[in-house]
Amino acid sequence: MSPILVFFGLRILLAVLLYGFIGALLWMLWQDVSTTARVSAVRSHRMGRLVVLESPLASLTAGTTFPLLPVTSLGRAVTNTAPIPDEAVSLEHALLHLRDGQWWLEDLDSYNGTRLNDAPISRAALVVPGDIIGLGHVKLTLEVE
Repeated sequence: MSPILVFFGLRILLAVLLYGFIGALLWMLWQDVSTTARVSAVRSHRMGRLVVLESPLASLTAGTTFPLLPVTSLGRAVTNTAPIPDEAVSLEHALLHLRDGQWWLEDLDSYNGTRLNDAPISRAALVVPGDIIGLGHVKLTLEVE
């Protein structure tokens, strides 16, 4: 076999390996983009909302809604997912979080406590749609979509 044919064969092999490598990279990138798109679609799906039922505050009227995230923070601080500007509400008052497909309400050692259906909670409590969450003078209800 002549050296020209050997070099030609090696060039063909190198080209096939190079195109195979580029193809594998493109396939991995496609898989990553489609996985990211699926995760993004799941995260953007609305999980429900908190609806204000009663509030003595002019800045927070009945019917005001807050979208739920997997971990929704409630409190007076504007950095909370659901800011409640009531003076009886602590800055970081409570957490509403999704665990195993169920919503749980947890008090964060707030000064005035957190109520679920007018009963004070001392540890994480299961919340179902329609339950009434009390923070200070404000009452909210959970609506799941």
